[in-house]
Amino acid sequence: MDILRNVILGLIPLVLSLSVHEAAHAWVAWLLGDDTAKRAGRLTLNPLAHIDFIGTLLLPGIGLATGGGLFGWAKPVPCDTAGFRRGIPPRLGMTLVAAAGPVSNLIFAVALAVVLGLVGFPQHGVPHDGATDEAIATFAGLTLSVNVMLALFNLVPLPPLDGSKILSGLLPRPLARPFDWLESRPFVSLMILVLLLGSIGRSLTEPIHEVRDGLIALAATIDRSL
Repeated sequence: MDILRNVILGLIPLVLSLSVHEAAHAWVAWLLGDDTAKRAGRLTLNPLAHIDFIGTLLLPGIGLATGGGLFGWAKPVPCDTAGFRRGIPPRLGMTLVAAAGPVSNLIFAVALAVVLGLVGFPQHGVPHDGATDEAIATFAGLTLSVNVMLALFNLVPLPPLDGSKILSGLLPRPLARPFDWLESRPFVSLMILVLLLGSIGRSLTEPIHEVRDGLIALAATIDRSL
């Protein structure tokens, strides 16, 4: 029962955070003139529109149950650069759409830090206003951590992660070609990502902790000021 509880408590923040991430991609694409994601029903925070059974539920659930860590993904949001408004270069548009995902997770994490501060989240992580606030603080703290992890992980410049599209759009076209080549070969890029997953995870551990701790410090500052 403890394992099942840990799986559920871990999957709920992940599903919510992935839904925010994918909805942000769809929203920015729609703002730029492409309604492909909207027509596909992806311009929504409803998790049911974004869940990929294997990537959102099965693999993360196995990781949580076995102590292997939290790793997952949602269904990719479709985007057609031909739908962008006149005057918006396709590469710039794709860069903005890609950046929307990690940025939305960071914004969500900041909002959760504010929630933690409002319900009373001192340095030890235990709210001081009863069981309800303790439950809110526990859930918000876990979801905050998941959002920081998603934001930083997706900024890694390797396909199919958002960081690859962002960097590809910012680089001169000749330098962006290797990223474009990998983007066009999803199996190859996925295998490279899987092989490097352990190294990426280790290199991101400290930055994730620093950002998370900074947001918890923000929560504590808000709590002290109330």
